[in-house]
Amino acid sequence: KLILLDSLLQEMSDYMGEKLNHAITSYKRWVTSNPHLVGDSESILKWCSYLVAGYVNKSVVLSELLFSAANLVTFLNDRILAGTLATLKENQYSSIEHILSVIEMVEVFLEIAAFRFGGPTTKWAVIVAIQVLKTTLRVVLLLKHSGCMLVHPVVSALDRTLLTAPLLENQQRSGRVIRKLEGAPPSFARDWNLPTNVNSNSSSALAKLQGNRKIGELLHILQPIAHLLALGVFGEKSWKPFLLSLAMDCSSQTLHGSSESMTEAECKEIIR
Repeated sequence: KLILLDSLLQEMSDYMGEKLNHAITSYKRWVTSNPHLVGDSESILKWCSYLVAGYVNKSVVLSELLFSAANLVTFLNDRILAGTLATLKENQYSSIEHILSVIEMVEVFLEIAAFRFGGPTTKWAVIVAIQVLKTTLRVVLLLKHSGCMLVHPVVSALDRTLLTAPLLENQQRSGRVIRKLEGAPPSFARDWNLPTNVNSNSSSALAKLQGNRKIGELLHILQPIAHLLALGVFGEKSWKPFLLSLAMDCSSQTLHGSSESMTEAECKEIIR
């Protein structure tokens, strides 16, 4: 009987796995074949989150759930569509960067849901757990993987205009790369340079941090945890957590130094 039960469970597992793989493959094929319809579907889902707010009981939780779901669907579709573009580097982002992006998309919903259904204690427990996880992943990303400044968003949204028409064309006889007319911006906005499709926010496009700049980035990463620890020690009504966070932020920016040696993405992150 045990052998029969094991074989039955194995067959069910294989059948479900085959169906799941078929569903995933079909969805990827649909996304790559209908990018405009995919964009419309994402917009409808996001608009639903706006319309639900204020009209349904517990609408804040439901609205944030729909908004987070819309962001997750957009993120997933972007990754599928990015795989069809030869101009983008394969494995441009690491798995840690993908995980961080997903956490940032759902953390507000998790905090609101925790407070709504579990009270203040559950809310703070969720906040601490999320910040500890994010800080750990960011430290690993800084020290072990990219070693670059962690810009926001970690994984940038895909520019889907690249899907409509190719911007560049290789001339068969001369081998030169030229911009197509339909891919050119308006005349007043042209810089006469060939466009680069590699995202400037990717870790491969950012400089490696060394010395004081790496210490400054580490301070910035540890700032949320230090703020939460100070809140736990001194309480929510004390100014000390705010002053500690402010001191760490100022120290981080001082250690990063002048913006003249930074890339455009790094300058935007410092200002943010």
